[in-house]
Amino acid sequence: MTEIPTDGCEVCELLKTLEAEGRESRDQSMEVDARVRYRRHVREAHRREVPLPS
Repeated sequence: MTEIPTDGCEVCELLKTLEAEGRESRDQSMEVDARVRYRRHVREAHRREVPLPS
């Protein structure tokens, strides 16, 4: 996941953790859901865009 400076935002940290847990447990649904929720949160709460993976 692309790192976006969010000044220690607890929601961002939680969503990054959920994505990592999904990746480690090979739960693609959990991983993708966390990534989508992270992108949405960053856009709405921090007014930034997370670039899509290339």
